[in-house]
Amino acid sequence: MQRVILFSGHMIDSPDRDTPRFPASMEDAASARIAAILEGWRVGKDDICICGGARGGDILFAEHGLDRGAQVRLFLPLEKEAFLEESVRLPLACDSGWEDRFADVLGRSTAAWPDPAGATDASDNPFARNNTRMIAAAKTCADGGPIHLLLLWNGQGGDGDGGTADVAHRVECIAAKVAIIDPAKLH
Repeated sequence: MQRVILFSGHMIDSPDRDTPRFPASMEDAASARIAAILEGWRVGKDDICICGGARGGDILFAEHGLDRGAQVRLFLPLEKEAFLEESVRLPLACDSGWEDRFADVLGRSTAAWPDPAGATDASDNPFARNNTRMIAAAKTCADGGPIHLLLLWNGQGGDGDGGTADVAHRVECIAAKVAIIDPAKLH
């Protein structure tokens, strides 16, 4: 039976983040937990993994989905250069190759770029709109079947509209299985 796994998660913190949420030192532990959950759910070649493409959680999830042979669908809220600048790149001293990893995942996935006609006005948040697109795609792909929700989330409100908290609150009640990885509890 095909499974649809919807992922949302925090980005690796930029070095100037005031309050750490997902520090780079937690990357390996988060990666291992994502891998363990996908293994436990027996995600494989017949399954669909849906996520964004930001550094940190999204890329880790996409890498593990691809490694397991799943179809990965990336939903990107901005045009490529703007997205790289906003959600992928870090200063070279702390980068971990996120831009190269993004390019690798992008090359092995199906990407859904934003529809320029999708914005209703300048105040429309592209990240919130992208969450709506991912949730709609998960429901369509599941075709009335179960959706699994995997979150890399500290359980708190986000930095603004369109973050992981938004997905959690909109999908948690309809997901058949929910797994939450709190970066603060990783060792």
